Amino acid sequence: MKLKNIVICSFIGLGFAISSCKQDNYPVPNAGIQGAITDAATGSQIQTEQPNGIKIRLIETKYGNNVTPNDFWCRANGSFENTQVFAGRYKVVPIEGAFFPADTAIVDVSGLTTVNFKVTPYLTITANVTAVAGGVNTSYTISRTKAGDKITTARTLVSAYPTVSNTINEFSTSNDLSGIEDNVILGKQYADAITGLTSGKTYYVRVAARTANANNKFNYSEAVKIIVP
Repeated sequence: MKLKNIVICSFIGLGFAISSCKQDNYPVPNAGIQGAITDAATGSQIQTEQPNGIKIRLIETKYGNNVTPNDFWCRANGSFENTQVFAGRYKVVPIEGAFFPADTAIVDVSGLTTVNFKVTPYLTITANVTAVAGGVNTSYTISRTKAGDKITTARTLVSAYPTVSNTINEFSTSNDLSGIEDNVILGKQYADAITGLTSGKTYYVRVAARTANANNKFNYSEAVKIIVP
């Protein structure tokens, strides 16, 4: 009798196990979105940080205003891609970047859909980078096509990682521009020198500048790869 009860209990346990292993029927993401954010004046892609730089916000329109946005980060070069999206109609807008508010696009997403944005950055940095013995020299200018908040800071940033940024760097300089009038800063040639780099090692260099914007976001030049002589 005892053996019979054990067998019965075993079959009951097996039934629960099989039941719990059934696959759910929830749909999986079946589409994606990709694109780039470019400077409306120059056509160059907006340089940013990765992460903590620019977000792309997706809002599915069929749920009205009662929906949680789907946000994801752009890459450091201003491009983006998210392949985990359900097909449908979305409001799409880049947010939290160092640029004036962008227009919202209405996009029908199916397959891998491309949408690009043109924005006006707070600042544009044009930089030259030169590797020297044990270090690197930069020269740069800061410009803009639309007046905004006060220009406060300019930095040269060096890292062993391609994603060099204000938060990812091992060597840096910082120039306080908050006490200088913007019309004096704009177009002026600046120069920084960083020493103490390892000879024969590869580094990545960028120049960053910031205005007193609400999100404290930097505008960046493109990252330049160097090998220190």
